[in-house]
Amino acid sequence: MIRRSAFIALAFGVFLVIFEIAGNWGNWRPWPFWLVSFIASGALILGGLRTLNRGSSRLLSAAWGAAAGIFWMSYFTHVETLVEGIDVAKGEGTFTLVTGLLLVVAIAGLFMSLTRRTI
Repeated sequence: MIRRSAFIALAFGVFLVIFEIAGNWGNWRPWPFWLVSFIASGALILGGLRTLNRGSSRLLSAAWGAAAGIFWMSYFTHVETLVEGIDVAKGEGTFTLVTGLLLVVAIAGLFMSLTRRTI
């Protein structure tokens, strides 16, 4: 399960960079909001590589925990925007759905990285 979590982290990290750039293109939010996504992406990629090369999953678990926290806040902020109908942009529902799916993947990756089995 740890190896699966590492492979998912590699793909997730690359996807997160692309998702963040595409989501902000032309209208970048303040830097702290997007920088944290790039840091999480780097940690996931580094944690995945370290786990696959050395077998240690501590960095991977920390990266998954950070990603889950980031997506938790992002998802529920978007849900609140949709529920209250404040400044709802075109495609906000789709963006909220994708963010929710990424949250589920991050939580699953975290639990997978905490297992002891390497199969």
